Amino acid sequence: MKAITYFLLAGLLAGCGTEPGDAQLEVQAVRGVEVRQGSVLEGRRYLAEVVPADTVRVLAQVPGTVSEVAVSEGIAVHEGTALVHISAPDIAARIARVSADRGRAERERDFACAQVDTDRALAEAGDLPTIQLDRSEKGCASATLAVEAAKAAESEVSVAGRRSGERAPFDGEVLAQMVDVGQTVMPGTPLLSYGSRERNLRLRVPAADLDDIAVGMRVHSALGSGDVVEVGAQAMGPGRLVELLVRPDESLEVRPGSTTTATVVVAARAQTSSVPDDALVQRDGGSYVLLIEGTALRRVDVTVGPRQDGWVAVDPPFAEGSVVVSGGVAALELNRPVLAVMP
Repeated sequence: MKAITYFLLAGLLAGCGTEPGDAQLEVQAVRGVEVRQGSVLEGRRYLAEVVPADTVRVLAQVPGTVSEVAVSEGIAVHEGTALVHISAPDIAARIARVSADRGRAERERDFACAQVDTDRALAEAGDLPTIQLDRSEKGCASATLAVEAAKAAESEVSVAGRRSGERAPFDGEVLAQMVDVGQTVMPGTPLLSYGSRERNLRLRVPAADLDDIAVGMRVHSALGSGDVVEVGAQAMGPGRLVELLVRPDESLEVRPGSTTTATVVVAARAQTSSVPDDALVQRDGGSYVLLIEGTALRRVDVTVGPRQDGWVAVDPPFAEGSVVVSGGVAALELNRPVLAVMP
């Protein structure tokens, strides 16, 4: 009972000193937000995919059956490493046949040319007609040409034999295996997708956005930053999307096909002050924010700059630790005290 009486008395005493004109000095509760300091990057966000800088499809060059896939997907290999072997019986038979032909031609050449030496000695002794010597020399020359032709045929077939084993065209990795052991293939059948270890980012952007995008612009993502190095020549698909190729500043140690969000920077400001979007009041004559100084408000006219994630760069810069009103700024009265509520 005594406590209730005390609070009633306190309320009456407080009310005795209130003048009718003091109502305008009632405290305004406002939401205060500390001004950020740092860089602001304004840009457009897109989905980015990690892709190899160079990609090729390894194709079968001979008909046959896949007998071995020597390298698994994702394994780093060096240039010249065996990737796939194709068993080609027809080619093996051809190789054996032309090898036998070469051996026979060489034996015939050796016999014919040895006979020339014998016939020449007989001709010099007058025991063999000159016409017979000429015939022997021509036989040796013909046999020599036959050997050269056999060697050329063997070399040609050997090239075809080497094509039955596909090797890595450069340092890289197998991205995708397209055939299985035992599968029959023909020339031109895709065997593997192969790519370099160097990674790029590929963005697909609407063609309408290209007015603000050009080669050399900076791109930031969770995987790293880089530059736009290529803009696609034409839009593709129903969405009219154009591909952008971004070369990262540093190597990306992630698998091709990984995705992330990337921002193409269209405006940037380093070491600046920024405030939330809802801290700004924009009028025809410019923009302003309300700076909280103790229990008082002060209007500060500002010029706005780049925007990022709901924050806007402003000039002039604010001191470290400055607090501005966020939300409902235009409705506040500058001459009334405030109570700042910090989130």
